[in-house]
Amino acid sequence: MQVAWHTLRCTLWALGCAALLFLATGCEKKDPSVDQKFVNTYVDMLVVESIYGKTTPSAMVRRQEILKKAGYTRESFLKKSNDILDDKNMWVPFQKAVIARLDSLIEEGNKSKGEGPRRKRRED
Repeated sequence: MQVAWHTLRCTLWALGCAALLFLATGCEKKDPSVDQKFVNTYVDMLVVESIYGKTTPSAMVRRQEILKKAGYTRESFLKKSNDILDDKNMWVPFQKAVIARLDSLIEEGNKSKGEGPRRKRRED
């Protein structure tokens, strides 16, 4: 089981690196639709890893709960992750959706704290 989670962590790490690459390069083409349920599940998995770490028992339990709630098995989640990684037409739209979801969570967190939206820095 620990080997399988290692594979999942490696996949998530690869997706995160690709997100950084996406931010550096951008894209102008019309994006194909993405599976928002998968995007939400993927983001939830990233959040759990950032809160609980990669290998803690709490992280493993939370990841299993997230997958079960979303209707994925570990294997089906990994397969879908790999399918997105292998499809160059889906990769950028997926990363855009992940970034949008993360931004919405940050904004929700700011609203709940009463901070409101963050101001952009002025570029001189």
